[in-house]
Amino acid sequence: MQSDPSRVPSVACLLYLAADQVIPRGMSANMLKATKVPCRSVWVQPIRLSATIAAATFLSLRDAGSLKLHLQNVTSKEADWLPPGRVRTHTTLTVTEADTTPQEGLAGELLAIARDAPDGLLGDFQVNGRLLPDGGVPYGLFAYPFVRNLVRTELLDSGYYTRSQRFRVQPDCERIATLAQARTATVRWWEQRQATESRLCAALVAVCRRASIPLTGGGGG
Repeated sequence: MQSDPSRVPSVACLLYLAADQVIPRGMSANMLKATKVPCRSVWVQPIRLSATIAAATFLSLRDAGSLKLHLQNVTSKEADWLPPGRVRTHTTLTVTEADTTPQEGLAGELLAIARDAPDGLLGDFQVNGRLLPDGGVPYGLFAYPFVRNLVRTELLDSGYYTRSQRFRVQPDCERIATLAQARTATVRWWEQRQATESRLCAALVAVCRRASIPLTGGGGG
């Protein structure tokens, strides 16, 4: 795909470029590696980066009218081990597609995942907010570095990354510097969403963190 100099990257790309403003810095203790923030000598935790980018992308799709997210408390009598008269109370995070317009990059991949989720279930939580292991998106569904690679591909297509003669992909720091205002606005948008929709954001990050953990890589960070 030819680069488009006028194209403003997606929310996912802008948060990736501003990763140190939304993700704890440092090495992931379990995976013994970290992700370098483009054009800066700063490293962040890769699993949290992937989870935050994916969660923010879900929210941006919601804001754009592409899907609807539902976080609701549910009371049911499903488990055989529950005593007579006792019910199970939990919280579900579900998604429904609202607009079938094709999307590119990470947004398109997440829409496909949402479309294929049984009953639209992204996550099932206990009353205390802990994500249950047997409901919703599974571990490793879009394991890091899957998210990172999709983001880098979009940045390459839009001219903010370049490919060297040895086919190495690297950031164009001069062009990335022109996105300072867009990055700041996107970070502010994410912080506002976390403040005004804290339960939904926390649930999305938890679901996306589980999906970002490689099946053989441990818990990330």
